[in-house]
This record gives sequence, structure tokens and C-alpha cells, in this order.
Amino acid sequence: MIRRLLPLAALTALLAVPAPAAPQSSGQGARRPLGFTVSVDLGGGGQLGAGSAYLPASLFELEATAGYYLGLGLSPELSLVLGMSPGTYFALRPGLHWAIPETPFYLRGAVDVSTQAGAFDWRWILLGGGVELRFTDLVGFFAEGDLGIPLSAGAGVPMLVRAGAYFSF
Repeated sequence: MIRRLLPLAALTALLAVPAPAAPQSSGQGARRPLGFTVSVDLGGGGQLGAGSAYLPASLFELEATAGYYLGLGLSPELSLVLGMSPGTYFALRPGLHWAIPETPFYLRGAVDVSTQAGAFDWRWILLGGGVELRFTDLVGFFAEGDLGIPLSAGAGVPMLVRAGAYFSF
């Protein structure tokens, strides 16, 4: 009877041995794959100390962004903005996005050129950060906030909050 149980005991012992660990990633930290990312968001905020050309000081914007993930968490980006308050205006925001390794957090910086006061004019330098909620490496949601430094006379200090979705391919 014991001889019959030895093969079963050996099989049980082999199944109980832990499997080797999967190899570590190549340093991307489960981030987006290399390549293009597009995102769309809605947001708003205000401008502290805005001059009369920028009044009322409240902002509401729709932003579409295209970026290229280079690795090491870096993505150069270009955003097209449709401002819906105050009035209707357009803006361009070239910038840089840095995903903090092994976390869902990121930092970003951009310059903003806008038609809010008439013709295209430099408005702000924006610095901020956000958090991503990834469903997969290709699709997710994000929320972010920016503070800024005014570049033109009358532009106030911006405080912006946005939320949206991104798609990588």
C-alpha cells in the first residue's frame, strides 16, 4: 500500500514547489507602450489677478492632446484647446509629460499661447501633475491640475483642474 502512495506523494510534492518568478519588466514599469497617445478632457478653473482683457476670470475648456511616449516616462505633447468661458477662444499648449516610475502619478509642464485676449499671444507657463486610472496599458482615465506663471500683461495666475480619457496605440 505504501508503494502505491509514493508516486502520489511525489506528484503532490512537485505541485507544491513554487514556480519561478516572472522576469522583471524592461524598466517601463507597466506604463503605456512606446508610441502615440491621444487624450481628451474637460476642465476649468480661474485666473487670480486677471486684467480686464481676461475677465471674467473663470475658465472652462475642452482639451485634445497628442503625445508620443519615448520611454523613461517622457512624452512630448501638443494640446489644442477650445475655451468656452469666458467667451470662445483657442489655445495651443506644447509641453512635456513625465510619468513617475512604478506609480500612477505624473508631472507635466507646458507653455500656453491663446486667443483669449484677441490674437494669439503667450499666456502662461503651466506646471502641474495628475493621476491615471488605467484599465489597460492602452486605455484609461486621468485627473490633473495645473498652476501657472503669467507671460503677458493682464493674464492672471491660472489654477486649472481637468479630467478625461486617454488612448495609446
